[in-house]
Amino acid sequence: MFKSYNACIFCNSKKFKKEKNQYLPKNFYVKAIISDLNLTEKKFDKIKVYRCLKCNNLQNNPWFDEHTTKKIYSNIYGQHNKSWTNLINFSRNKKYSSHGQLFKFIKNNINIKNYAEFNSPFMGIFLDFFKEEYKDLPKFRKNVFNEAIRYLSLRQVAGKSKKSQKISSIISKKSFQKLKEIKKKYFLKKEVNKYLFIDNSSLCWGINDNYKSVNSKSLAMELFDLEVHDIRDEIKKTNFDLFGIFLTLDHTFQPKKILEKALSISKFVLVQCHIDSKINKQHLFSFSEGILNYLNNNNIYSRNLDNIVDKKCKSSELYFICSKNKKLIANFKN
Repeated sequence: MFKSYNACIFCNSKKFKKEKNQYLPKNFYVKAIISDLNLTEKKFDKIKVYRCLKCNNLQNNPWFDEHTTKKIYSNIYGQHNKSWTNLINFSRNKKYSSHGQLFKFIKNNINIKNYAEFNSPFMGIFLDFFKEEYKDLPKFRKNVFNEAIRYLSLRQVAGKSKKSQKISSIISKKSFQKLKEIKKKYFLKKEVNKYLFIDNSSLCWGINDNYKSVNSKSLAMELFDLEVHDIRDEIKKTNFDLFGIFLTLDHTFQPKKILEKALSISKFVLVQCHIDSKINKQHLFSFSEGILNYLNNNNIYSRNLDNIVDKKCKSSELYFICSKNKKLIANFKN
């Protein structure tokens, strides 16, 4: 189930240096992987951490092959816990991941008409746009969330009798109508055209990223009125003002291609990524602070936004915005 990753997953360099300190306590993700894959400690400890000498990326080698990673992100941990927790807390009017002052900063600097995110719909700022497009009332949040879940759940009729299928069909139509009425009642204005791009990587949560049997992409389409596209699709007409990548660039086997594609179709790309000094073995790789130097040296001009976000979190993270146009980045105001 292991595979050699001798080239950097980001910059493709083969120049690595083995990290001196390999020890990291096993978190609950790692413990579940070891248990479900029936791994011995000896075999699991074959995974070692290396640092890329070109882009400073941390990478495990050897690591799981694509067949095994698909099982990890579809079966062992198929649900993206943090993403769903953000949405559920939002619907219940509790604290959710708002990224500090990031949304305000972005709105003050970019006139956003077309906005996209990558792979996980409840990790970024779709919820912030949602708050601006509808009357931000706790009752509305709860009702629209519950009704969207109910509508999509009722459309699942496999295994039911013909009579039960007919009843479910009638109820689901009523639920869909109620969902439309709730949204219409609280609607203020459409802020932006929203899109979600996915790459169906075996390194990311996909078909099993469900809550109450409802997939995150399906629910996002109903809540945010967004379009879902494959990142490999040719984009001809839409030029994006901003493309957000929130903790998902390290959940694809082609992170550089994803970033380059986003930069090719959008004026700005906003990235939140892990920059841990150590890397857990449930991840193939992790970025470091050196990523910005690497990007700037390769004509991808960036600006560190950590001081803008001012977000306190336990894990080490980096927020930055980048563009192929140096002047666009230089014109950003605090």
